[in-house]
Amino acid sequence: MTQTKLTFLGAAAVLPGAGEDTACFLVNGSLLVDCGWCAALHMQQYGYSALEVKTLFLTHCHHDHYLGLPALLFFRGMRSGNNPNGPTPLHIVGPPDDLPVVVEGVRQFLQAERFPEVWPRLELHPLEPGTTYEDDEFRITTIRALHPVTAVCGRLLDKQSGAVIAFSGDTAPTDDLITLARDADLLIHEASLPPDAPDGPSSYGHARSIDAARIAGAAGVKQLRLVHLGHHRAASLEAARAIFPATELAYEGETLTFEGSSITRG
Repeated sequence: MTQTKLTFLGAAAVLPGAGEDTACFLVNGSLLVDCGWCAALHMQQYGYSALEVKTLFLTHCHHDHYLGLPALLFFRGMRSGNNPNGPTPLHIVGPPDDLPVVVEGVRQFLQAERFPEVWPRLELHPLEPGTTYEDDEFRITTIRALHPVTAVCGRLLDKQSGAVIAFSGDTAPTDDLITLARDADLLIHEASLPPDAPDGPSSYGHARSIDAARIAGAAGVKQLRLVHLGHHRAASLEAARAIFPATELAYEGETLTFEGSSITRG
């Protein structure tokens, strides 16, 4: 039976710490969702290669979700450049208003005109919230996230294994995510706000662990992983488990294997 492997390359919010990169994850070594500060380095650390990534899916373009992009592109460029016999172009999917701006900023930062060998082959795929991105391996259905910039929540289907992984990106609580995540094997949901934060929409477009747990329960997902937390991790986990017991804190380097109806670590 075909497996799906998901590895968290980071799970922290905004600023990384030792062993705690910002939230991003890799699926089957080929699909990277968001790009934390040291994503390319951590791929090597956890047994993957940045050259084997086919698609980078950016939920939105706040800095902590793309700060690793210069290093990722530099790595691919220096290892293969525009060599037609090198890796296939990296497909970068992201918000149509911000994606070209961010990629052009990285190109200038790396001085690609002066040093063309550092720039890998790319294909950009601007994606409007509410639309779907699909390739031969995955289908990602999206809804608009409740966030200050254009952002999406996603439902990822591994076409080979049938595993379904829903992810919130950064968002205030939205019932639309209940529909999107319906019966998913896993929901990866941000929990930036402490569990005792007041009810109501956050002006920064973020959620609490109890919001994530409520959505997980209503959607009927199998497991919930919390990401994008600050110093309130223990309290957030306890509060979420009181609502949805199958909740864990994601951590850098954690690998989940999906096979049939089971989800196991490693």
